[in-house]
Amino acid sequence: MLRSYVTKKYLFFYFVAIMITWLEAVITPALIQYIISSFTNHQLHLLWQVLIWGIVGNLILLLGLAGKRYYYARVLTDFKSGIKQAIFQTFLYSRRIADEEVLSDLENDVKQLEDNYIEPTVIIISSLGFTTVSICYALWTNFYLGLLFIIFYSIPVLCSSIGSKRLDAISEQKSMANQSYVSQVTNMIAGARSIRHYLGQSMFYKLFSKDLHKALEQEVAYEKQRTINCLFINGIDAFCSVAPIVIGGFMTYYNYLSAASFVGIYLVSHNIGYQFQELSYFINTRKSAKSLCDKYQNLLGEKLTKPTVLKGSVFPIQLERVSVERDGQEILAPCDLTIEEGEKIAIIGESGSGKTTLLNLIYGEIKPSQGRIHYHGQELNSDELYQAGAYILQSSHVFDGLTLEENVALGQEIDSVRMEEILQQTGLKALQGKISNNQTLSGGEKQRLEIARALYHNRHFILADEVKANLDLKNQEKINQLLFSLPQAIVEVIHHYSDEDLKRYDKVIELER
Repeated sequence: MLRSYVTKKYLFFYFVAIMITWLEAVITPALIQYIISSFTNHQLHLLWQVLIWGIVGNLILLLGLAGKRYYYARVLTDFKSGIKQAIFQTFLYSRRIADEEVLSDLENDVKQLEDNYIEPTVIIISSLGFTTVSICYALWTNFYLGLLFIIFYSIPVLCSSIGSKRLDAISEQKSMANQSYVSQVTNMIAGARSIRHYLGQSMFYKLFSKDLHKALEQEVAYEKQRTINCLFINGIDAFCSVAPIVIGGFMTYYNYLSAASFVGIYLVSHNIGYQFQELSYFINTRKSAKSLCDKYQNLLGEKLTKPTVLKGSVFPIQLERVSVERDGQEILAPCDLTIEEGEKIAIIGESGSGKTTLLNLIYGEIKPSQGRIHYHGQELNSDELYQAGAYILQSSHVFDGLTLEENVALGQEIDSVRMEEILQQTGLKALQGKISNNQTLSGGEKQRLEIARALYHNRHFILADEVKANLDLKNQEKINQLLFSLPQAIVEVIHHYSDEDLKRYDKVIELER
């Protein structure tokens, strides 16, 4: 996963910087060893050599540490940029990431991958190199004592997998709890107006506290399990770090090695011990990110296919005995409907009769439990249906910071002549060239903006779900006149209507519960 989102050049320079920092494993032990040797052998000229090599070695080490910090920041920036772009691209171009989950994926999951996968991975690589250099130095100084240190200090690493399965399970629960928390908070923020207007603050504060507490509990459970794992491994490490030092003391006492060699091996053994602790901790931490890595490896590993291009007409649209059931309950009773090109159709019925469900069926947002839907005698996939029709809801969305024309074109090349005609037709000419946002446009203007989008993008039909419900009478009539003037087929769910209103439609479909 790291290689997929990081520039190879930065990875190369980062590893070069890491290799330079491995000098730290031998600089101090070697200097101390030579200083002690100069005392015991009365060779004071060695001290001047130690001074020169010590200064040169530490200057090189400083360059390595500076490069390591800088290129780690570049590697991390590359990773976050790459994976966030991949997540958002997958969200936009496919249905593999739900709307309510994408924010949590972008922020919480990427942060967890940074902390529990990227950082441990680079530290493990650094530690392995550092440990290898330390081991080579210890074996070169005294093979048998060095070998003892290696054997004892390898035991904690071999035990590092203990408890990892439990930690992995808790990590997955933690990710799900965070996702649920962000989703609930986003939902509450969207409905804050209703909460305040109907004095629901107490209820929603309790719900917020409950979700927050659950998410934080999972974080505590995760850290608790990680601490237990580390305590066990570090307990083993405590014994393994002392035993070879005592053995080395006996070897020095009985003149099997010099005091200088013993001190040198002791110092490098401290490096080995510390690095093995680092390896134990970060191997365990990295394993905890396995489920998250697998999730995004599978999710982002699939190639995004280009949308299927719609060819030809979609009319007539035929719904044959379509019905929808959910959890054993009938949401939409079996119904038949044929939509011809240019027809204006009203969908009426009491609340809960399935009016919105019928629109969702036509637009391919849901599949029928029973029955079939054909478009000019064939079935269409989601991409083709999105190109065929427009679906306008009660509340339309305006993208802040874009001009009105950009809000209509939504990334397509702007044909200024055609755009001007459509803005004139939809009554939005006065707003041409102005920066739009959700606060500056009225409800009626937002609905007309949605209709302008449908016209500019050459949609064959428009589905309208109570689009006039939140508008005053003047704006309702403006939308009515606009919809009936269009050549596109219109299928509109209406709630408040008179007999005169219904006479304007070619067909009126009344749904029953």
